[in-house]
Amino acid sequence: MAEMRKAVPLKSIEQLKQELGVSDAVFEGTKAANGWKSGKQVEEQEFRTACEAFRTASTCGSMEDREAKG
Repeated sequence: MAEMRKAVPLKSIEQLKQELGVSDAVFEGTKAANGWKSGKQVEEQEFRTACEAFRTASTCGSMEDREAKG
């Protein structure tokens, strides 16, 4: 028999922003970084992962971790 898979519920990114208390800045940055448009529906875990990736991304545009030299 075919295995029955549970459908993972999708929610709009706006709904997840509100439910998870994501700031406007992080929300807009996450949307831009992922190319998401308003109304996009994703799994909650995908949204959480994308927001965390945005929060921890380098601000200088480099993918490498550099130590500040003064």
